[in-house]
Amino acid sequence: MTRFLKRLLAASTVALFSATGAQAAIWTAENEWNDAYEEGFPEWVRTGFGKDAFHKPEDKALFGLALDCADVIYAMRIIYAYKHKLPFKINDPRNGRILSNEFTKWDGFREKRRHENDDGSWSTYEGPEYTEIDKLRAFINFVGDITSTINLAQDTYPVALEDVRPGDMFLLPRNHAYIVKDIDPSGAMTTLSHSSPRAWRIMAEINDFPAEVPEDKRKRDGYRRFKPHDYLKKNAMSVPGASAEQWKVAASLGGDREAFKLATQTALAKIKEPLDAKAERLFTALCDYTVQRVDIVNESLSYLNTIEVNNGRQCMTFGEYAQHSTPGRDKKLTGQFKLLRSLMQDPEWEQEYFGLKPVIEALFDPEDAVSEEEIGTYCAVPFDIRGGRQMTLREIWRGIENGRLVADPHAPLDSRWGISREPWLPKCESALRS
Repeated sequence: MTRFLKRLLAASTVALFSATGAQAAIWTAENEWNDAYEEGFPEWVRTGFGKDAFHKPEDKALFGLALDCADVIYAMRIIYAYKHKLPFKINDPRNGRILSNEFTKWDGFREKRRHENDDGSWSTYEGPEYTEIDKLRAFINFVGDITSTINLAQDTYPVALEDVRPGDMFLLPRNHAYIVKDIDPSGAMTTLSHSSPRAWRIMAEINDFPAEVPEDKRKRDGYRRFKPHDYLKKNAMSVPGASAEQWKVAASLGGDREAFKLATQTALAKIKEPLDAKAERLFTALCDYTVQRVDIVNESLSYLNTIEVNNGRQCMTFGEYAQHSTPGRDKKLTGQFKLLRSLMQDPEWEQEYFGLKPVIEALFDPEDAVSEEEIGTYCAVPFDIRGGRQMTLREIWRGIENGRLVADPHAPLDSRWGISREPWLPKCESALRS
């Protein structure tokens, strides 16, 4: 090879690697995480990241993304890092290494597309090279594909109850995860969350605490925060500020969910929450939980119809059953009813009067003079959208009390909502063995 050709090859190689280096990252990190960016993250979650974050057509990076509960939490952190040109790093569950915004999977990538010709045949062609926004969307989807709530436990560390802030999460490995959206001066919490299966939907926003308690023996659940990058490969308890306090509190309360909620609020409170404000918050949260169940039940019935039409199956697989059944959700709903009812035992209850008081009392008393129509003006549950039927919270509580609310996604609509007086007898193996 001549000296000229060697120089030409060397120059070409340098040019190639320079071009690749300029384009390889999902985005280029121009800043580093510091106290200011870490403190700015909670404020951004509180004011700039809402339940409709993925439903704004003007936001080309996020609009239309189909996610689940863990995906949303990773996406939230990715978005903040991208907006502020910060590095994003997590543990890569595929190989035990670090996955970051330097990922090169879509460098120079062109999506394969299909076009229908006039004669009915199809042609395949390559779309334009991925832009930075295309890479960002692909990266969010990719992280969602390879991670789960189990990975969140590895990428985060637990914090003390009094230290919980917006942007933190409440994690239930293999089950669910909530985002702490806001905390008001009374310590009352607002959370955001997505559900499974992955779908493009408005996030659930609940003005209440997560309806669970930290109880994992390996301390992977509870209130958690993303680890600093230097600690990604280290034990969560070695992170400065890590605390095992919440498990001690939960154990001291016998694992009681309602008591743990109260303990969390007490730890976070700067002022006492007025009884009427607390009653309204708990009632609104109860209504929200119930209305969210409408979407989940309808999705499961729609999916059941789809597999019957497309696959000739009347039974879901074990995985499908796990995604579409509602035992955990129904347990939360029951707990929320009981929490609201326990408020009536507060010594201040008899002395206070506010508009919702007679309605709340009527929920738990079928003989109360407050009518279903009046209760429905405060919270009507459109459980049967096609049939135009609605339920009140009192009717739903009656179904819960009588053990008629069915979590099995194979059950018909009236059984799912406790209307049917006929007991539901599961027939599918996935339901019988769950």
